[in-house]
Amino acid sequence: MQERWAMVRCECGRYFGSSLKKIVNCPRCNTKKNQKIIKKYSSSELLRDDISKANTPSEIENEITTRLEIYEKPNQDSQSVGKELIGKILASSTSDENIISIDSISDSIRELSLTKISPEDIIEILEASSLVLRNSNGTWTVFQ
Repeated sequence: MQERWAMVRCECGRYFGSSLKKIVNCPRCNTKKNQKIIKKYSSSELLRDDISKANTPSEIENEITTRLEIYEKPNQDSQSVGKELIGKILASSTSDENIISIDSISDSIRELSLTKISPEDIIEILEASSLVLRNSNGTWTVFQ
C-alpha cells in the first residue's frame, strides 16, 4: 500500500495527522514552524491510533490501557457455557410441543446448579444460534 498519511510533530509538542501531499498547520498553535514528519502511514486508522497514543500524557497512559483491557475482555461467565451444557438446558426445559419459556429455562438452570448464567443469557445464545424462534406469548419454539 502506498503511504498517504503522515504523523507530524509540531515544535509546541502536539502530534497531528496530515496528508503527505500537503502538511497543514498545527491544530494547537496554528503554525508550520519546525514541524517534523515522525512516521508515514498507508492507513488513516493506524495514524489515528498512533496520534492518540502520542498525545496521551504518560501519567494516564497505563490507566487507560488497563481500563481498555478490562472493557475489551470477553465476559467469561457467558463464554464458559458450551454446546454440551446448552444442549442439557435445552433438553430439560423443552416441552413435548418443542416450546421453552424463561420459567422452564430457570428450572433447568436451578436443577443443574448453575449460578453464573441467567435464563435471558441462554435465550440470547439460542436466538443468536438460530435454534429457537420467539413466539408472541413469551415462549420460544425450539428447532430440532
